[in-house]
Amino acid sequence: AYIAALLYKLPPNECSATTKTILYSHGNATDVGAMAGLQCLIAKNLKCHVLVYDYSGYGESGGIPMEKNTYRDIKMVYEWVVNNLTKHESNVVLYGQSVGSGPSCYLASRRENVGGLVLHSPFTSGMRVLTPSRALACLDIFPNIDRIKKVQCPVFIIHGKQDTEVSFQHGVALQMAVREDCRTDPWWVPDKGHNDIVDGPGIVEYIQRLNRFVRSLDD
Repeated sequence: AYIAALLYKLPPNECSATTKTILYSHGNATDVGAMAGLQCLIAKNLKCHVLVYDYSGYGESGGIPMEKNTYRDIKMVYEWVVNNLTKHESNVVLYGQSVGSGPSCYLASRRENVGGLVLHSPFTSGMRVLTPSRALACLDIFPNIDRIKKVQCPVFIIHGKQDTEVSFQHGVALQMAVREDCRTDPWWVPDKGHNDIVDGPGIVEYIQRLNRFVRSLDD
């Protein structure tokens, strides 16, 4: 299968040995084309490369949309980024929005040298969005709440307090499950829901907070 991706790359004169690449795993109802404006803003304002890709069966990517395929997809893209852009895994920041939190948590829990993890409107697991009951645990997908405990890099969690698709409590539970030495201050966004955190004037604070987190990775 092939993976469609867009890379927003800093010019060489703006790069350094610690220039970060954000590997962005997007939400369910979008594709790389629809994300273009936001990725440009992130790259320009954070002075980093941004790579956003489509999962198998999404947008221009081939294959079938299945949980296991999203894991293969992110591993392929991650390896390309390390081999062709960053040279060091510590310069990669995994960013998962909504369903993208699944593959991002999966990879972060398996790559001890990754630089950082951002979770934007994440869920504790696919099944827990539907029901808090654990009776169907064997059918669960994207068990982020279990994987986040194994993540060894700094974690920044963003969640809208008015989110009606994935309750804000999912973000809180994930924050509590992060290893203490990997926790950073979360951003619980008042008056915002699942898909509108970067809409309107809120984009300014979003960029400031994301920039602060990315800069902190070099401290």
